[in-house]
Amino acid sequence: MAFKAQHVSFVSFAVEVLSPGTTQVMIVETGLHLNPKHPLYNKTAVENLISAAQEYVRSNVEGRAAIRLVSTRNGEI
Repeated sequence: MAFKAQHVSFVSFAVEVLSPGTTQVMIVETGLHLNPKHPLYNKTAVENLISAAQEYVRSNVEGRAAIRLVSTRNGEI
């Protein structure tokens, strides 16, 4: 089942291999600003996106998992 949520433009998956083991990573691209100091940062929208992604991972990914949010907006840093 594909992950769909408001403010999501693209989702991909990767595997990180570290000394403690492997971790599946769900990479979520979003049009939201992720820098809390940016004037257009929307804390509620970011928190809702994180919650939706966490629920998706709990239901659809087995083993160790992580979520990475990537903003497609300019001026993040």
